[in-house]
Amino acid sequence: MDYSQSQCGVSKRLSWGKVVEKLLHHVEDTKTIVKRDSGCLSVLSMDDDPFEEALCVETVANMSDLLNESSAELLGSSRLIVPHVLLERIGQELLQLAATEPCGLRGAVVDVCVDNSKSHQSVGQISVDPDIVPTFHLTFLLRLDLGGLWPKFTSRLSNSVKMSPGFTVVKRKLYSSEEVYVEEL
Repeated sequence: MDYSQSQCGVSKRLSWGKVVEKLLHHVEDTKTIVKRDSGCLSVLSMDDDPFEEALCVETVANMSDLLNESSAELLGSSRLIVPHVLLERIGQELLQLAATEPCGLRGAVVDVCVDNSKSHQSVGQISVDPDIVPTFHLTFLLRLDLGGLWPKFTSRLSNSVKMSPGFTVVKRKLYSSEEVYVEEL
């Protein structure tokens, strides 16, 4: 079904309310949702949850914006190159780490840090949903790509720095003092 044009050729778009209604109808048809006292929705199977995926895309975009905004003052470069594969891997990791949480990705607080081989510099913090009490804290430690020919080549052309596709993530559950999860990718 084509929603972009009606039969008479006039442009017809779905309103935001209709899109949300269709998503909710899809979720009701495919998943069992239980409302909890915390205000969070617990989805028994979070695979292919359109809300989590959309929230993940928005969170990754916010992380990318934080990196680009802070490149001049924190990293001393005029241009920061963030590989697409790094953003994809961060998105996959966000979804995986949020899958077992009571509020999903909505309950996350995300710290973004950069390791420039001399020190760890905090770039910023993102509260995925500021209206929800956070249930877990993620710290992404991203690395600069300092090896190989790239830094030597770009230092002569421009003041740019490239991020490495590898990173370390630390997950702390805020409702449990016992569990800390560290994964290096």
